[in-house]
Amino acid sequence: MKELDFKQGRLAFNEETLTMIPCLPDQVEMRVRLYLVDGDGLRETGFFDFSQLQEMLVSNKVLWLHLSGTLSADFWRELKDFLDLTDEQIKHIRSPHSKAVFEDFHNGMFLSLPRPSVSERVDAIEDVNLFFQKKVLVTRQFSHDNAFSLVTHRLMERGEFFSPERADKLAAELIHDVVEAYFALLQLGGTRLEDIQNRIIQKPGKKELALINRAQQVIWIFLNFVWPIETSLQIMHRSSNPVLSEEGRVQLAFRQDEAAAIVRLFETYRAMSYNLMDVYVSGLSLRTNDTTIVLTVIATLFLPPSLIAGIYGMNFNIPEVHFPAGYYLCLGSMFFVSGGLLFWLKRRGFIDL
Repeated sequence: MKELDFKQGRLAFNEETLTMIPCLPDQVEMRVRLYLVDGDGLRETGFFDFSQLQEMLVSNKVLWLHLSGTLSADFWRELKDFLDLTDEQIKHIRSPHSKAVFEDFHNGMFLSLPRPSVSERVDAIEDVNLFFQKKVLVTRQFSHDNAFSLVTHRLMERGEFFSPERADKLAAELIHDVVEAYFALLQLGGTRLEDIQNRIIQKPGKKELALINRAQQVIWIFLNFVWPIETSLQIMHRSSNPVLSEEGRVQLAFRQDEAAAIVRLFETYRAMSYNLMDVYVSGLSLRTNDTTIVLTVIATLFLPPSLIAGIYGMNFNIPEVHFPAGYYLCLGSMFFVSGGLLFWLKRRGFIDL
């Protein structure tokens, strides 16, 4: 496999180029967090060295090691020895991936998932790697934005009600957290699409056209990230690896259904974004019609005065010109005819003022 640069582990959306670009520096401070699962549930403890982990494996059901930032070569070598991994497996865990990837190994299962970071907007999308054996789960991310902080607190609150015997069930919970992040993204995206539609209805313009183009591009980018997730989970669910228990397989089936639902929702939103273009074109047509109506009404109202002015501007003897009030009679005729025409157009419903 081609090993990507560390900076590719987190991508941000560039509004100028409408593409995803790396947003991490060359190096980020190393952080290691250790979680234990025993009869009392999930809890966090300090990490010191790998010899400590060997002792913990005896007294605990599951160990979860969460890695973030730039880790040293010595750390990766010790992790390789601790889990009895190959160089290829270490490369999978250590490096970012351009899309969701699943690999089935003789001593464990590897899954890489792109996870969106969502606040009031879509900040970025980060690659999250998971490798698990029967009793050990290793997760890897590249920034210090703890991807699993919310799900960790939720599992800790469940106490003894969450005390799996194997790591696959914990991995399924983390996969569920990634899937939920896409639901949060879709909720935000739906609100944005409605805002764009309201702006188009009120006043379609160049800014609204740019917003439609941006929305279509963002949806297409994230759809390309989501499709491989569904495929990877399908392959993982069909795996016969003994690392995956029956209970874990059931949980993965739920995750697979959730991923399929996400794909369908993204397809729906993509169709909505294209429908926005139809709304935009219709809004422009209505706006053009309104402008045309106004100009037509103005031209129509000025036709009678122009006719009267043309008649009385002729260079021959006109009787009314010699009247003392002829000038005022001419102006009054202009206003009377134009006013009557305006009243008639309004009464018939040709204009709405």
